[in-house]
Amino acid sequence: MPPSATDREIRIIVVDDDPIVRDAIASALRDAPGIEVVAMAENGADAVSIVHERTVDVVLMDVQMPVLDGVTATRRVREISPATSVLILTTFDDDTFLDGALAAGASGFLLKTTPPAELITAIRTIHEGGKVLSPGPTSRILDRYISGQPPKTNAAEELDLSEREKEVLELLCQARSNYQIARRLNVAETTVKTHVSAIMRKMKVASRLEIVVEAHRRGLSNGFS
Repeated sequence: MPPSATDREIRIIVVDDDPIVRDAIASALRDAPGIEVVAMAENGADAVSIVHERTVDVVLMDVQMPVLDGVTATRRVREISPATSVLILTTFDDDTFLDGALAAGASGFLLKTTPPAELITAIRTIHEGGKVLSPGPTSRILDRYISGQPPKTNAAEELDLSEREKEVLELLCQARSNYQIARRLNVAETTVKTHVSAIMRKMKVASRLEIVVEAHRRGLSNGFS
């Protein structure tokens, strides 16, 4: 019986026009448990072709590349394979690239200076359906969303969050992954996913990033003490 999507390794392709960077990223991922680098590409067009021909779970995508740039390639990847997630990995901490990538359907935006351990965690997070952003872009997005909006009063009571959901929310606002939250709270990852889903439902949002934005808007991002 073939393994299910949750049992098999996460299939990755690394897309970057710099062969040194491409090889370094792939090398850092090859020893990570549960992750398999199935291919590499030097431009967005080749990445789209690989996704069209093979089962790919996560694409690590550079932005500025010849033939086809990363933002356009992201849009095409998502069109031909909605199940494939794209994580933008770039040297450019620029809102133009950030906004374009997110609009194209990317699930994450990280700088190439991200340590390998954090990159591996990010891959697992977006494979689970989450969103990840480097701290700088996260702060700017939050500023854009909540600028000029005063926190709501009695925000926690209005949401009717359980004590455990409050704990999970506080850790989400610290950009913790499901795995990290599970270890911190000494519970199973499936339990964390259940709490995250409940928080989304109560906040009436559709993603982890929107949870954080809404928590900031309500003045809940610094905890419930």
